[in-house]
Amino acid sequence: MELVSSSHSGVAYDVYVEAGYAYVANNDGVHIFDVSQADRPQKIGEFLSGTSFGVFVKDGLAYIAGGTGLFIVDVRSPANPQRLGEHASEGAPSQVSVDGSYAYLATSTGLEIVDVRDPSTPILIGSFVSSGGAQSVAIHDGYVYLANPRVGLEVIDVTAPSSPQKIGTVYGTQGAWDIHTHDEFAYVGCHNTGVRILDLSDSEAPEVIGRFSDDDGGEALGVWGDHAYLYVADNFGVEVLDVKDPTSPYEIGEYARVNGAHDLYVDGTFVYVAEGRRGLIILEFNGTRAR
Repeated sequence: MELVSSSHSGVAYDVYVEAGYAYVANNDGVHIFDVSQADRPQKIGEFLSGTSFGVFVKDGLAYIAGGTGLFIVDVRSPANPQRLGEHASEGAPSQVSVDGSYAYLATSTGLEIVDVRDPSTPILIGSFVSSGGAQSVAIHDGYVYLANPRVGLEVIDVTAPSSPQKIGTVYGTQGAWDIHTHDEFAYVGCHNTGVRILDLSDSEAPEVIGRFSDDDGGEALGVWGDHAYLYVADNFGVEVLDVKDPTSPYEIGEYARVNGAHDLYVDGTFVYVAEGRRGLIILEFNGTRAR
């Protein structure tokens, strides 16, 4: 893992990369960087939504979990983002994910499902109260996976978005803080107990098939994984795990000079890190090693 560049943008909590731009959620809102040249990122725009913990970008729209709820922003011209609509949530927002016509908002009270077919008028259509609140959310095959640090990863049936129903809680995922899904696998950061790899073949009953705990006491605050690698953001650095055998993950790379990595996003060989001190950090990972 090698440092490519860093860009000061306050305390950063989340980052999303789309079409050559990085959207960084921080204490102001969202800062937008042109990262077409990773070694020379340039801040070109911002949207001030107050302290924002999550951002998701799709089809020229940015969905921001910030301030008192969900903001929908037109970013087709990234240098000039335009507010379209806002939904005031019942709980403090922490993360958002969008699938089809709906935005799924993780908050301090649980899950809120917002109809965003008309981005200028988002409408709350369903909610689920989760004891202890939710930090992150992912959608797969008609089910929402809600990362709840207190109880673990909750499975919610959202095939009827107006009436979400809890199916259960995945055993062995207590401390669940962040989740990233890829095909039939889910990668879960469980705060101070490391990471878990879940098989989603049975969407109603995901099963933990692999786990990894670092011996440096780092907290797994952000994860991003595919069939080959799992990238982990913790308060001590960024780690890369080989997960080709998901039942037996092992560390193959690390960048330790990070002060509070809150989350990350991977695009090709570049790893975009939302960091607590420098804001946006761009790393590159090109190497592997044998077990």
